[in-house]
Amino acid sequence: MPPRETSALLRLAWRNLLRNRRRSALTLAIVAVAAASSTLLGGYLTATVRTLETDTVRQVGHLQIVRRGALDFGRGQAARYALHGGDAVLAALRADPVLAPRLAVATSMLQAGGIAGRFEAGASTTFVGQGWEPQARARMLGWDGHALGIAALASPLDSGRPLAGVIGAGLAQQLGLCAELRVDGCKPMPEAAPAAPPASAAAWSADLDRLGEQAAAARAPARGGAEIELLASGAGGAPNVVRLQLLAAQRLGQREADASHVAMPLPLAQRLVFGPDSQAVSALVLQLRHSADLPLVQAHLARWLALNRPELELLDFETVQPAFRQVVTMFGTLFRFVVVLMVVLTLFSVGNTLNMAVSERTREIGTLRAIGWLRRRVQRLFLVEGALIGLLGAALGVVGAALLAAGLINTGRFQWTPPSRGTPVPIAVDLGGDPALVPGVLLLFTLVACLCSWWPARRAAAQPIVEALRHV
Repeated sequence: MPPRETSALLRLAWRNLLRNRRRSALTLAIVAVAAASSTLLGGYLTATVRTLETDTVRQVGHLQIVRRGALDFGRGQAARYALHGGDAVLAALRADPVLAPRLAVATSMLQAGGIAGRFEAGASTTFVGQGWEPQARARMLGWDGHALGIAALASPLDSGRPLAGVIGAGLAQQLGLCAELRVDGCKPMPEAAPAAPPASAAAWSADLDRLGEQAAAARAPARGGAEIELLASGAGGAPNVVRLQLLAAQRLGQREADASHVAMPLPLAQRLVFGPDSQAVSALVLQLRHSADLPLVQAHLARWLALNRPELELLDFETVQPAFRQVVTMFGTLFRFVVVLMVVLTLFSVGNTLNMAVSERTREIGTLRAIGWLRRRVQRLFLVEGALIGLLGAALGVVGAALLAAGLINTGRFQWTPPSRGTPVPIAVDLGGDPALVPGVLLLFTLVACLCSWWPARRAAAQPIVEALRHV
């Protein structure tokens, strides 16, 4: 349309909206509520995904460098998929001019699994553990690259206590350590009648004696406090055992993880998995200062590894923790479902308003046609009215959502505890986190209003002139 005609149609459409202010206001309010609901939900899900990303990156980093196949088979074949020479790789990465300014933490990690026991209590259970460098682990757990203000997760690992670690609160309960570790809400272990020794006990005595000697050799000077024994199958197939002094018990968000979690200093984990004098690790963990640098760093590292260490591969945090992408997909499905409901509400509301307008202005339409208006111009007039309703209603909804988010939700100190997390996080609405959210809401509801204006506009333009002029 020529600009002059467009301006004229806009003025006429605006005057027509003002004819019945009550009906127009009600329709605008419905569209505004639908747009505000979609905007608030989109901003809330954006903030929630960023919180989830922060927790995931704190736990596993942005990227991990492992031997090829370690993600699928490394737990069962620790020696075959161990990464050797990790310190040299980390030194090269820290000196790289592209990576150095973007790296927040670059450290080693070793996975371990086996049996955790407290033999004086006659209790044992399986554990899944990790060995970390204590100082690097503390920096990882404090990462807040999105500036969300989420409190850093506690890391009781102490570089001054190389034989001390942390276990999950559920594991402490399984081993009867509730009182020693002062675990809140922990059920004490019930007393059980002593069981008769099995007939084959004598056959195991020599092996147990050797394991006991190994555990005694691993014992640090006594400092008091609770201790447990960790037993794992070594790289050569023979069992290794270490004694772990306990610093604390932590509550995790998942029951299974809480009942099996062990975190220990890296050298102790290396002794448990590989025996003494081994520097092998499971992965090199890289945490970036900002998640926005991930594509650049990932591409650069992939080229570096292909040239220098082709036996290694690079994994991002979504590959290491696939639950993250599943949760994001679930949130996207929820958002689309709610938006569809809001769109249906808008369709019925705007369509009903314009249908009533066409019925009330039938003679006016006949007059416009009689003075020379073409059918397509009449149709455009009603389409412009629908577009105005959609755009104004969506704009009011977005403004209302922004005011509600800034004035109440983001400043109200509301909290909730997400799945897989033991501590609460603030409830927030981030309208700027997704640049497409606000323009998308404005465009969507404007197009929806135009769409539901099409049929009334077509009906209005198709009326014969004489019948429209005689309409009562």
